Amino acid sequence: QIFLSSYHIKMNGFAYDELNLTVSYIFLTSNVKNTGKPAAAPAVPSSGAKKAEPVKKAAAPAADDTFDDMFGGDDELNEEGETAAEAAATKARHERMEAARKLKEEKDAKDGKKKAEKAPEKSLLVLDVKPWEADTDLEAVWHKIKEYKQEGLFWGETFKLEPVAYGIKKLVMTCSIVDALVLVDDITENIEALDEWVQSCTVASMNKI
Repeated sequence: QIFLSSYHIKMNGFAYDELNLTVSYIFLTSNVKNTGKPAAAPAVPSSGAKKAEPVKKAAAPAADDTFDDMFGGDDELNEEGETAAEAAATKARHERMEAARKLKEEKDAKDGKKKAEKAPEKSLLVLDVKPWEADTDLEAVWHKIKEYKQEGLFWGETFKLEPVAYGIKKLVMTCSIVDALVLVDDITENIEALDEWVQSCTVASMNKI
């Protein structure tokens, strides 16, 4: 009452303010009785306190990156114009084809179906053999020549005689050779080695057979 009367004197004429102050006083005194402590004033943040940093949002992907992700990006191409994945698929396909080819060859070999080997190249030679004398027995010379044997050399079964000059005739004979095994010079030199009857030996013609 003393507080109210003194306050009334200071604020004479303002009954509404006195009532408001009385209600506030009753509220404060009742809080002290219940807790033993006056009501705590609301906390005011100090000026030195650090403010909470705003949460940074993740940067949105660039438009070009999004476009590349949608269509698989720009893969590098090899010399064949293939991507790495396409090149790997091509390599795997070739490996399967090679494996299948080897299996077929092995099967053919077991079945006796080997690939035919390429036939060796052969040539047909026509030889002119000239004697020293007109009375030389050229048929006997022909038999003597055929005694020479060599791998890849096959003598003809016939011969003929053709005139040269002054009553002299030449012996015309044939032979076939495997080109990889027989040299033409080997034949002519062996015939001319019969120099008791043979003057010369020349190749009149040579054709592949």
